Amino acid sequence: MRTIGVNEMVTNLTLMVGVDSFLTAETNAAIRSFNRYGRLAWERARWPDTIRLEQKIPDIQVRNVNITSGGSGYTGTPSAGFSGGGGSGAAATLTKNSDNEVNGAAITNHGTGYTSAPTVAITGGSGSGATAEATIIAVLELGNTIGEILRVTEHDPYETGNTRDLAFRLEFSSTSATDYGQAVLVDRSSTTPVYVLYRTPFPGYAAGGEFPYVFSEYAVLGAYADYLLTDGQFEKAGPIQAQAEAVILQELDKLERQSMQSSNVQFITYGTTSPTGI
Repeated sequence: MRTIGVNEMVTNLTLMVGVDSFLTAETNAAIRSFNRYGRLAWERARWPDTIRLEQKIPDIQVRNVNITSGGSGYTGTPSAGFSGGGGSGAAATLTKNSDNEVNGAAITNHGTGYTSAPTVAITGGSGSGATAEATIIAVLELGNTIGEILRVTEHDPYETGNTRDLAFRLEFSSTSATDYGQAVLVDRSSTTPVYVLYRTPFPGYAAGGEFPYVFSEYAVLGAYADYLLTDGQFEKAGPIQAQAEAVILQELDKLERQSMQSSNVQFITYGTTSPTGI
């Protein structure tokens, strides 16, 4: 990634403003604006510097527990135990109805590392006869390296023209140590690696750091507009914001039209999927 120093961007901004230097508070505000506009640009398109295509191995977790027989005589509270399946950590809370039958299970921990559905044993509660089955599903934890998932395919999309897109749904993750969440691969419970096209999270930049060059002019102009707004110069800020938008549109033109990096829309007709350029 081609970069430019954040301190150099601050200098460029002072030249626009027409001062020799900024106070510390003004410098901090400028860097805050750089990061704000930088993040907006970062997440606006599939820039080569921000996008990754990598093979990932899904984690298999317990998704649901379905009661197959409610049993009888459960005057106390039964519990569910999970064994086998190659993983660990799954847990669920059982419920019962007024007839003292087990009638449901709520997952409290999806566990991790399963290669097959674990066996569910219902014990305790003074009753007997209740049985249950666990279902498993493939999950991609975003961790702190995946900002947004854009596409998941079964094969490398550059290797073959007949790769299959996999459905996924983004959810909160109760098992990840980060707040980026997870992608659940719908109707899939295989540990077979998949190809994931994703955007890396915007890292944020500080004084002395290196800012992405492709966004630098846009960010400096945006910071100048913020400076004018803060100073009450609203009429001047509008045209500068328009200049900033024109700059980022020019960069998008380089990406999408000149380099022909346009996205495709998937149309499904009679069971077949055909990509059409837009």
